[in-house]
Amino acid sequence: MPVRSLSYPDPVLSDGRIGLRMWREADVDCIRLASTDPRIPCGTTVPADFTPAEGLAFIHRQWRRAETGEGISQAIVEVDSDRAIGLMWVAMRPQPHVGGLGYWVVPPARGQETATAAVRLAIPWAMNALELRRLEAWVEPRNLASQRVLSRAGFQQEGRLRKFLTNDHRSSDALVFSLIPA
Repeated sequence: MPVRSLSYPDPVLSDGRIGLRMWREADVDCIRLASTDPRIPCGTTVPADFTPAEGLAFIHRQWRRAETGEGISQAIVEVDSDRAIGLMWVAMRPQPHVGGLGYWVVPPARGQETATAAVRLAIPWAMNALELRRLEAWVEPRNLASQRVLSRAGFQQEGRLRKFLTNDHRSSDALVFSLIPA
């Protein structure tokens, strides 16, 4: 099957406070901040031992995801400053018209409903531009903050996948949340 490269939203997604845009090399400090929270590198490809070179390599991997059709990874930014404060990832699942959602926000930017705003921005774009009929997220049961984000954004919890996730060489269950257009 041929690889279909994916396009970033154009124009950039924004609610006036939070935006989603393509990663830039200048966003490397966001990756540094993300590496300071042990939970982010544990479940993602953010380097646990940050160096500027590793931070740039992370950003370059995000660009390649769109080129290879794997999905679209965007920086979550504060619109006023254009400062990157997190990541929004929409993955293309192997099943046709199904996408997966992932996100994180750096510790200093948490507690302001930033992730919820970013998820709400991503949903209509992902459903339309990527022709999705289902958008799902897998969350560790103890990650209550992420469960709240998804619920606030309209996702419904629909199940548990036992011993599904592997982080730091340990297995954990995943709660399945999904959003299906009306």
